This record gives sequence, C-alpha cells and structure tokens, in this order.
Amino acid sequence: MGQRRVELLELVSQHGKIEVNELSRLLHASQVTVRKDLEYLTEKGILRRKRGYAMLKHPDDINYQMAFQYEEKEKIGKAASTLVKDGETIIVECGSTCALFAEEVLKHHKHITIITNSTYIAHFIQDKPNVEIILLGGNYQKHSQASVGPITKQYASQFSVDKIFVGTGGFNFKDGFTGNDITRTDTIKSMTKSAKQIILLADSKKFIHPGSVPFLKPEEVHQVITDQGLPEDVKAYFYEKNVHVQFV
Repeated sequence: MGQRRVELLELVSQHGKIEVNELSRLLHASQVTVRKDLEYLTEKGILRRKRGYAMLKHPDDINYQMAFQYEEKEKIGKAASTLVKDGETIIVECGSTCALFAEEVLKHHKHITIITNSTYIAHFIQDKPNVEIILLGGNYQKHSQASVGPITKQYASQFSVDKIFVGTGGFNFKDGFTGNDITRTDTIKSMTKSAKQIILLADSKKFIHPGSVPFLKPEEVHQVITDQGLPEDVKAYFYEKNVHVQFV
C-alpha cells in the first residue's frame, strides 16, 4: 500500500475524524496527494470521506477493523503468503487480516483458487489477475460482510484443501482462540474441518481480548502468524503447548 498511506490510516484511526488539511500538514504531503490517497482508500472501502474530512466507518463494519494495526496486519499477510504455492486452492475466512493476506497471495502467486465466505474479500481482490474466487453462500451478515450459518457450513463441507487461513476475535488460556459472534464462530469452526492445516493470522492486540465464544484450541492450529507485540505470557503458553509461532 505504501508507507504514506499506512501513516494516513494510522492518523485517521487515532482521531476517528480528521480534516484533509490537517492530514496534509502531518504527512508533509500536498493536499492533492492526500486526496488521491483518500480516494484509493475510499474505493477499497477502508475509509469514508465527507466535506473535507476523512473518517472511519461504523465500529461494526469490517472496514473499521481494517484501519487498526494496518501495518502489522499487512506484514502478517505478507508472511502468510509465502506458505501458498502457485496453482493452489485455499480457504480464506472473513476478516481484515485475511483480506490483506489474500491480496498479498495474488501479488506473488499465479492460478490461485480462493474459497471464502467473505463478500468483502471477494470484492477486495476482484480486480486481481490469476485468481478464481469461489464464494460460499449462506445467511449474510452485514457488519462482517460474510456468509454464515448452516448453508455456509454445508457448502464448505464439499471441499477438501491443504490449508485454511483464519483470524480470531480474541484469546484466553482456558478456551484458546475465541470469537464474539456465536454464529460466525460456529461457521469458522466448521470450515476448518475442510482443511488439513489451520493457519491463524492475528495481530498481537487480539491476544489481550478474551472473547466470549471458543472455537479453536491452540493444539488444533498448525501455525500462528503474529507481530512482535505478542504478550510474554502468551508466548510462554504457546511454547508449552508446542504451538509453532511465526513473528513478523
């Protein structure tokens, strides 16, 4: 995405709403450049613009989540993309980190098939070459822009792949990886049964939120990819459980 756009996102995340003139001053960039950056981020659905301001979307919107820890999520996506091979079929669960991962995969690999329950991800990568997108149907959740529920689970069960890439809403020592929406969490859990390897992508901030709905034990996960901010007690726990963790 470029460092300036990442810095712009961080500024909007900090303020929630900020004037274009102020962004120009803080970024040491012309207003024309800032407007072009905002146009790009608006087209991606990450931000919205209104009367000379750049603003975050509603907190329930996946685009709102995309704006936080963007640089860390981008690095995680790049690292995870190295696990994919040309011509491979993978399952990608909905979520902001997973969306950036899917984009990175298509920068470096050819003839990829992505099976996903996320209309957001399908839209995010729709203009990329060398990709076939299989979108799973089901009950549509507006805030996550994803299909969930029994129909989604049934469709997912028809596939068998080597790898599924998933995110997490939180973590605790008793339950492992957790979500906040019981229907979405149940759907993801079911989707993981269609893959030989579960690879979990999450920025370190997710590991300080306990979440309310358990869906994966650490020992079920083939690999965790996260950033250097992972709390020390979580690092020790993963080491004890022999969970392979890759830091970016």
